[in-house]
Amino acid sequence: MAGIKPVVMVPDDNARAYADSSAPAREEEDGLSFHATDEMRRLATPWSVALARATLLEGCQIPQGVVLDPACGSAIQLAALCSVLNRPGLGIELSGAAAPLAAINLERCATWKGQGWGDSSRILWGDGVVADSILQTYHQSVGATSPIALLHIDPARPQNAQQHTLDEMQPRLDQLLSAWAPFLARQPALILDLSPRLSDAQRLEVEEIVSSIWGDVPRTWQWMTQGRGRIDRLSLWVGLTSDSQPNRLVRLSKDGGVSLLTGIQEHSVVESGPVGIGQFLTIVDPCLVSSGLAESWRQNAVKGKNSSWMKLTGRRPALVSSDAISDEKIVSDFVQISGRVVDTVVGVSFETLSEITEAANSAGLTSLKLRCQIDPDLQPKLQSAIDQSMKQFGPQSNETRGFITESGEGYAICHQT
Repeated sequence: MAGIKPVVMVPDDNARAYADSSAPAREEEDGLSFHATDEMRRLATPWSVALARATLLEGCQIPQGVVLDPACGSAIQLAALCSVLNRPGLGIELSGAAAPLAAINLERCATWKGQGWGDSSRILWGDGVVADSILQTYHQSVGATSPIALLHIDPARPQNAQQHTLDEMQPRLDQLLSAWAPFLARQPALILDLSPRLSDAQRLEVEEIVSSIWGDVPRTWQWMTQGRGRIDRLSLWVGLTSDSQPNRLVRLSKDGGVSLLTGIQEHSVVESGPVGIGQFLTIVDPCLVSSGLAESWRQNAVKGKNSSWMKLTGRRPALVSSDAISDEKIVSDFVQISGRVVDTVVGVSFETLSEITEAANSAGLTSLKLRCQIDPDLQPKLQSAIDQSMKQFGPQSNETRGFITESGEGYAICHQT
């Protein structure tokens, strides 16, 4: 496609008929529907996530102009950016099968939102690195010239690779940035979506590419999680899109709400030692560790009170503190479970079942959930046995939930708070 002039995709009746037959639209949570093939849906950002990410730009000073996405895919993220910023969009898609779908999706979103940005929005079928030809085609199509307000880049990546490299991105990141840099301000508004599997060394490679073009421009690394203990999105926000802090962890809740934890990456250290009865044990989201912002979270959680990391690996990083952690949303959104230690036991097994449930009952607990590493085949059987054993103590006036988790060389029974 490098030698072929970009083609404007017109969202007319023919394009709609093609979209309906090749990739029937699916309705999103808020009633908006998008066309995408099954393969495109595996790669596309869900509308709710795309919209939440776009709202993070509301406090940024994005200039007037067009929102550009030179590898737009289904155009769902582009549509979200246009909707939030109320700016026209220009998307380029290399696939001739996907480009008409992107054009229909962008038009549908503009119509649904009732905003005027749709009139000057276009999807082009072409190669996203031929910047001069793309802008010439776009300006001729809309009958006016327009600067680039925001550049969003999300290159295609292999779907099933366990590790991703920068060379696997299509188009290549360095080629895209070099091609579009002459059309951006010296302080650009730029978002780079990258694989969450990139290593620290690979993230440094990305920064070196950015620095080679724009020098010491402000930038913020953003990790996004929807829970489940994993990083779902990794991106670099550059220039006018950056935060005051170099790192940001975003927690997106099911209702679309967003919590932001910002700070500087710091190395956390595990402090070994027994966990005492009366202390508080909190199992946190492992994304705090992945993003390097565990210490920033701890500062918010304990407000200077005594605390130490008991564990920083696996699915259940754990903090021990002298007092209950803060109930602020920025703290609680990154907590799996928290409670006060009421007893300790040596092991968790069918052999120690009576000891565990008697200790839990003595502490006034009416239920006890396993929050520790156990053979997956054994876990439901042991949990069922614990549930049955707790029932034998009879009903109590109030339900008091508890959990049991690893604690040093043993296990801690905790009253959930």
